[in-house]
Amino acid sequence: MPRILHEYKGYRRAIYSPNDHFAVICPPGSNRVIDLKERQPRATVVEGPLVCLERAQALVEGLPAGFDG
Repeated sequence: MPRILHEYKGYRRAIYSPNDHFAVICPPGSNRVIDLKERQPRATVVEGPLVCLERAQALVEGLPAGFDG
């Protein structure tokens, strides 16, 4: 179960880690996680999970229309 789950432009952004925050992004209509490799959004515990979600949102903004990984 995700710790935090938000949707933006149809993409789901979720944080699963309780300590070090990293987000996964799923394309619209899918449960498949987009493999972002080294671009996977991360944040330290001090920065917090909302910073991680903001970084994930910025990544979604930069994806081409209809991108599904």
